[in-house]
Amino acid sequence: MGDEQKKSEVELQRLDEFVKQAPSGDYNIDQEKQRICRQLGSGQEKCVQLNLEATEMFSQMQKLGFFCALPMDPTKTHMECKHVSRV
Repeated sequence: MGDEQKKSEVELQRLDEFVKQAPSGDYNIDQEKQRICRQLGSGQEKCVQLNLEATEMFSQMQKLGFFCALPMDPTKTHMECKHVSRV
């Protein structure tokens, strides 16, 4: 297994652990900053920086049971992810 693949697996595990803290939360994937953020309410969020491409985060969120899509506001560039049981 190559070093890049090992790094990706470690980062995917970090993503899994972050989502497990609030599995029914709402998340945003910020491609520009390579991070994923959990919405906490009252305009606050908790984020984790990941060394992953947005497509890798998107794919992993789908595996964890989330539906991710671009927001309706065309000025927003992040992807919004909601757990499928709540969509």
